Amino acid sequence: MRHIQVLQLCREKFRYYVVFTPSIFFILGLIFSYKLVEKTFLNILITRLIEAWGEEEYDLRKGVVVVNLQEGTSAVLVVLFCYVADVYTGYFQMVVISTAVSIIGLLLNYLAAGNDDSGQLKLRLFYPALGLMALAQAAQTATLQAFLDDQLRPMDLDEDLRQRRSEFWWILVSFVAAIFAQFGPLPGFHFKKLAIVLIGVVGGCVLVFMLGTKYYYMVPTIPNPFKEVENVIARAIANRNLEYTLTTEPHVPWLRWLDKAAEAGSWNSVEQVRSVKLLLKMLPLWSCFLSVSLVAALEDTFFYEEAIYIYDEDDIRPIIFFANLVRFTEFVVSQTSSYVVRKLKERKKFSQQKMELTRIGIGLSCCVLCCIVAWATETRRKQWAAENERGNKLIVYWLVPQYFLLGLIWGFARDGLYSFYQSQVSESLSRFGPPFVDFVMGVGRFMSLLCVLIFSRKPFKWFQIDIDSSRLDKYYILLAVLSFVNAVIYCLVAWWYGDDAFLLDDEENVSLPQQVGTAPRSIEGQKEQSSCADKISESSKINEVEVENDEAKGIASSIEGQRISRRTVSKPRESSSGDVITESSSSRQEEEEEDEDVLRRAVKKFKRLISRAARRRSSDSTLSKNQ
Repeated sequence: MRHIQVLQLCREKFRYYVVFTPSIFFILGLIFSYKLVEKTFLNILITRLIEAWGEEEYDLRKGVVVVNLQEGTSAVLVVLFCYVADVYTGYFQMVVISTAVSIIGLLLNYLAAGNDDSGQLKLRLFYPALGLMALAQAAQTATLQAFLDDQLRPMDLDEDLRQRRSEFWWILVSFVAAIFAQFGPLPGFHFKKLAIVLIGVVGGCVLVFMLGTKYYYMVPTIPNPFKEVENVIARAIANRNLEYTLTTEPHVPWLRWLDKAAEAGSWNSVEQVRSVKLLLKMLPLWSCFLSVSLVAALEDTFFYEEAIYIYDEDDIRPIIFFANLVRFTEFVVSQTSSYVVRKLKERKKFSQQKMELTRIGIGLSCCVLCCIVAWATETRRKQWAAENERGNKLIVYWLVPQYFLLGLIWGFARDGLYSFYQSQVSESLSRFGPPFVDFVMGVGRFMSLLCVLIFSRKPFKWFQIDIDSSRLDKYYILLAVLSFVNAVIYCLVAWWYGDDAFLLDDEENVSLPQQVGTAPRSIEGQKEQSSCADKISESSKINEVEVENDEAKGIASSIEGQRISRRTVSKPRESSSGDVITESSSSRQEEEEEDEDVLRRAVKKFKRLISRAARRRSSDSTLSKNQ
């Protein structure tokens, strides 16, 4: 029986996640090629630089600068390409253009390798090729997964269900690409041969992608989602000399000046000002991720350098293994923590937003541990190199703990920040959660580049031409101290965010209203927004205080109904023999605890409604006096 139940559960999960549509199968090949280029070339770029430049001419500092420039540029531009695709071109055109740019970049890499056997790069072709590859990577990161998600929109699925099903295909293809990159022949190819093979793979996949054009669901472009942000800030600056007569939520002292955008005579509504304040109040949290990005930049620079030095062979499969380990750990931690947060939210045990802040804090704590472990490993490596015990070779898999901790950082911190961002901003801006996170990480890449340039000079000289003459251990200790200080600062920021008057209710952040003038991407969303706009225009004439009172009465009646329904369901019942069966004391105690929890939440909601109504009453009276 247990085997049958397991099979039924697997069948239900398969039907839940797996959806077959013609358009999806034409896209999967392009996703595979994108991931293959990423895993065999871009993510391990520093190994290809060593191979192409040669060990005699290779400079550690120059290689780290090139990698950080490429990765930083790609991460920063994700926001730009996401905006252009949403407002101007659409996802399909952006995917086609970015793939064509990727093929041109790979072709330039092939030409940069030259026709001789010396393996020396032609830098006048190599650097433009990396620039084109960075542009293509940024555009595909911004649009490819979103275009896959759009293909499920005609099925009229729930937003969460649609994202889960599209994410299933994305993860499945990424897993296949990781396996092929690890065990396939590509890691053994030289720079020139790898470039020509990747050109063939990407070119073939884009041809298959174009064959499915008639099956694709094309979502129309939307108006500028940042237009309201620009208008509110501009109006607040124009009204800077006016007196404060309104107070909008959330109550953030350093964003109080934005309330002037909703003063009398302004065309900005209170809801628009609120949406902008919800976005800008994320800035302190984003700033805490700059040190995280410094630690994350170690992965494909100094950590890979250590692995190459210890392994001391031409095969780069251990490097690909470490990269896959980080991604796999990130996936497992992200899915597990998201499941725990979702279950706790369903049981009404904790606030979802506070749990997301806790996830971020765990990720920042892992930054400190990662730097300490990296320092210990580098100290051991230097001792081994000084003793020159080549017969007792240091095993490359000593580096596994620091890569594992990097996966924990990504899984807890980045995914937690993205979920917290979605719970705070309006629906029209929720699409920009991952691009904003990538932007912060890109800024951290440029900061890492500056650190390399600064600490390569006197009086530090921590970075030299190779890893043996460099002092990576000192750099790791410095990052450990910075990460610890950043974690302390984050605790203060999280304590500030954790204020109940500052956070949104979990019931409110599920469907935060759209900004005025911003259209949803789906057809059903546009219809819903249109109907909502009509209702808002009709109800805007009603006194807001009365609306709050009606809402409070509705909550009270709903709670009372829930309690009555529980008592009705749990009343004594008779058995077939006529005996009266009553519930146990433990069951009654659980119901009493649930009733107390409901009452506590009701009291909390009542207090917020009363305070909100009082603030609006005060602002209305002040406004009438001024008029």
